[in-house]
Amino acid sequence: MRVAFDARYLDGQGSGVGTYTLNLIRSLLREDPGLELLLIRRGRRPLPALEPVRDRIAELRFPFPANSPPTRLLLGPRLARERFDLYHAPFAVAPRGVGRPVLVTVHDIMWIVNPRFNSRSLLTRLVAGTFYRASLETCLDEAARVLTVSEATRRAIVEHAPWHAAKLRVTPNGIDREKLAPISREEAERELAAVLPPGTPFVLTIGDASPHKNHRNAVRGFMRAFGSRPEWRMVLVRRFLRVDPEMRALLQEPTVRARVVTLPHIPDRLLNALYRTARIYLQPSYYEGFGIPILEAMEAGAPVVTSTTSCLPEVAGDAALYADPADPDAIAAALRRLADDAGLCDELRAAGRRRLASFSWEACAQKTLAAYREVVERV
Repeated sequence: MRVAFDARYLDGQGSGVGTYTLNLIRSLLREDPGLELLLIRRGRRPLPALEPVRDRIAELRFPFPANSPPTRLLLGPRLARERFDLYHAPFAVAPRGVGRPVLVTVHDIMWIVNPRFNSRSLLTRLVAGTFYRASLETCLDEAARVLTVSEATRRAIVEHAPWHAAKLRVTPNGIDREKLAPISREEAERELAAVLPPGTPFVLTIGDASPHKNHRNAVRGFMRAFGSRPEWRMVLVRRFLRVDPEMRALLQEPTVRARVVTLPHIPDRLLNALYRTARIYLQPSYYEGFGIPILEAMEAGAPVVTSTTSCLPEVAGDAALYADPADPDAIAAALRRLADDAGLCDELRAAGRRRLASFSWEACAQKTLAAYREVVERV
């Protein structure tokens, strides 16, 4: 079987879709020795993580962004001369006129559930929102199978468009243990020396700057929890900065600026060190399709505080404390509980190790391959 797989999210900064794409590709090729992939790429940068399976990978250059109108309008004709059995879009933008069965992965339907989760800009919600909603509806209509990364996303699609229920398959994400290889406390603190003094207790939050990540209330909750405890810090890793005057003003407040360290996209070695030295991992999102950083925090041994919404309880299970994401006081109370209760932290770490057994890229690949075979055998 030869699958055309859109891998253009590997050519930009790290993202949830990029993490999904890389780990799924590697696991698909490991699980099925007879599988070949035609990867659609924008750039020519080598992908070292795929070198062990390079002999079963071909590449096709398509210079436009993955989530753009040219994907829908121009990629199909570009693929017409290629040999493949089906096309997999690991996000909800797929080309028309492919001439083979199409599978798509839908991570979330935020543009349908609440466009304000994606952007605070009315213009962006009108222009980008119109494109993404139309693309999502088209993918649901045209795809032979729709993979979702969580049961919560599957339920949301069924609630929105119940006639698609039969083509939905849930393929949860896993954990990349190569990226989070164990390191000593001393090594982690050396890696963090330019960010924090050794031994500094800190709360870690990671994600892009979109509204659904709820970074405003993450910072507010942290300050309410530890405003009178000056030894504590917050490290806020924010990719893809958005226009957000209120958040910018919050981060410029003198008391916040002295306590909150903000970082852009960071290399994996620094990310690993942050996870392994964080006292608490905080993800108070309003909405997520999956929430890979929660699994990464559990793998690194950081106790988790997260939201009661969307898929987050499905992912974290009994291995986290929960708070209403709209209530900074509730977030602060959960943070203080973990800061002051070492026994509870140990319980959550142990629960996290058990929870990780439910998620793997191997299982994700196996379920994805099963969906591929359903479609190919039907043709």
